Amino acid sequence: MKHFEEQTLLFYLLRVAPVGILSVLLLLSCAVNFRLIPLGEPSSWVQGTAVSPLPAGYLKLLFALQWCFCMSILLALPRFFSGKQKLFLIFAVALICRLLLLGNAPSDDMNRYLWEGRVLARGISPYHHAPDDRLLNSLAKQDPFHEKINHPHMTAAYPPLTVALFSLLGKLWYHPLTIKGTLMMLDLGTMAFLALLLAHRRLDFRWLALYAFNPVILWAFAAEGHFDVIQCFLLAGAICFFDRKKWGWMFLLAGLSVQVKYVSLPAVLFLINRGNFRHVWIALVAVLLPYGLFSLAFANENLHGMFIGILQFGDSFAFNGSIHTLLRVLLGEIEPATMICKVFLAALLIWGLFHFHPERNSRYRNDPVSGCFYVLACILLLAPTVHFWYVSWVIPFLVLQPSRPWMLLCLTIVFYFVTYGIYHHTGVWRLPVWAYLCEWLPFYALLILQGVFFVRQARSGMETNPPRTVSVVIPALNEEELIASCVGETLKDKAVTEAIVIDGGSSDRTRKRAVEAGARVLVDTRSLKEGGGRGGQICKGILAAGGDLVAVVHADTLVKAPAFTGMCDVLDSQPRLCGGALGSLFAGRDPKLGLINFLNDLRAIFLGISFGDQVQFFRRQSVTAKQLFPCIPLMEDVEFGIQLSKLGPQAFLFGNALVSPRRWEVRGFKNAFSVTGRVASYLLKRMGGAPDTQAMYRSYYGKEQWR
Repeated sequence: MKHFEEQTLLFYLLRVAPVGILSVLLLLSCAVNFRLIPLGEPSSWVQGTAVSPLPAGYLKLLFALQWCFCMSILLALPRFFSGKQKLFLIFAVALICRLLLLGNAPSDDMNRYLWEGRVLARGISPYHHAPDDRLLNSLAKQDPFHEKINHPHMTAAYPPLTVALFSLLGKLWYHPLTIKGTLMMLDLGTMAFLALLLAHRRLDFRWLALYAFNPVILWAFAAEGHFDVIQCFLLAGAICFFDRKKWGWMFLLAGLSVQVKYVSLPAVLFLINRGNFRHVWIALVAVLLPYGLFSLAFANENLHGMFIGILQFGDSFAFNGSIHTLLRVLLGEIEPATMICKVFLAALLIWGLFHFHPERNSRYRNDPVSGCFYVLACILLLAPTVHFWYVSWVIPFLVLQPSRPWMLLCLTIVFYFVTYGIYHHTGVWRLPVWAYLCEWLPFYALLILQGVFFVRQARSGMETNPPRTVSVVIPALNEEELIASCVGETLKDKAVTEAIVIDGGSSDRTRKRAVEAGARVLVDTRSLKEGGGRGGQICKGILAAGGDLVAVVHADTLVKAPAFTGMCDVLDSQPRLCGGALGSLFAGRDPKLGLINFLNDLRAIFLGISFGDQVQFFRRQSVTAKQLFPCIPLMEDVEFGIQLSKLGPQAFLFGNALVSPRRWEVRGFKNAFSVTGRVASYLLKRMGGAPDTQAMYRSYYGKEQWR
């Protein structure tokens, strides 16, 4: 008994070890530049004289490593962790990461935050008196941050509520730590809202890692202290209250988000619907009241002056804009490039309002996330100036709707830091062409590919009705030992209305045991040339099914309740989804199987290709109407995953379907390389036409039999 307990403990530790090691490595990467927080004179925190920033080369390496750690933790979190355990681990590691980065020298924007707050506290309008205004000379001489303010000729560009917040924090303690500490708390608050949003959408809490450990978030907020986190907090909170139909709180936070960053305004429009329209006044008050109070406080100043700074920044500055930079090169000047971007942006925003609004498109029913994601992404891509922390605008939505192009941009934005190195050595703020291309080209390559699928999906006419029932299709051949348990576990789920076993001509008691377990049995003994094989079996089962959803379960797989109910819940809360994969684990304690599980998840997340043993599920009517499931003997799961993308996005649920490891026990770990090679070969061949799957089948199995 003691030996068994020791082995069980060892097995548990082995399964937890990967995420533990990755978490430690992430913490070490945050601690590389750790220094004790300077609590003395504020001048010790002025950018350029405080903690020496990392050389740009080291910073780029750390940033890239942290991105790898972030994605690896996302995949490595143990399936057997409860939701509370996952949240505890993510929040604990996230908090320590932020504390380690808190002592990092803040961005020089911090100097402006503190200065403008101080100016306001003295009863002077920062919207009408720039930092280099002679009237402020006496105040400037006594201020430790004034000398390092960037663009001192420009008046305040931030909305009045933001400046008022800086003023309040400065009164508490005129020190960067006051602002950075407040921003860190709001950063953690954003994570809390995102956790609630994930729970509402029945998504795994591990997706929170995309925000919690994202290097863009870590360096933008904890390290450099940019206030964009306030926008993230308020928008995430507004959507959270949208889900709960708490309209007053929703509009209050939505209005305040506009008072933090003007780019929030288009996103707020997607929160308005017929049911809450009478509460819109709350958002209007939240947006307009600070302007009214400022106008009263500075009655001698003109109202237009409050917008001069932001207009000047938008019209006269340009740096690292993904599209604006190309236009500027072609046209030779900033102004015409900016005008074209404005027109294009206006057109995209109007189109997006009609396509993504929950009131106008059933795909986005009761969910404003897609629309908010879209408009903020458009603004980011068409903005004349794009600093690395601007990417943080979309990362909260990336947690809720993972997107491979945007996940990649969180890595390639690392080339932005080439500017830091050039500025350090030359004093010139410049991004070389090669760095610009490395930053944006990979992202746009994936974005265009995603756009092609998006156009197909928009035209597909996919059903979006809330699914309530599931038909489980089980292809089988000589599975008398496993079929009863497979069917039995399936029928325990309340959402499952039928289990359909399609037998390929078993010579044992597979059919009898399936019937005894409660399944409906169909027989398909067609040859490969006639459309037989596992793909043909599954096709026959799909056509016989009657559920709202169909889930394909292999006979050697156990799916425990309420996994199928969870599938319905996910597609109900996100009608834009056409299906996806549950996710699975191989039974057994061989560490190699754990690596295979990791690689399977990696492929499903980053390549969008799920295998049949990961339990694919989909909306039945749309798939049968378009005959999307391929009747091929091999690679039917890979091909179907590609075809399913024509309907809509897919979800990967990180489920716990338990798969027999017999294939790996017979063929050995080298089978992983064989499978990878065959999948790659199939994908390459299909680019030139339909691959010969019958030949591939015979090459893999050796004869007309599969397990």
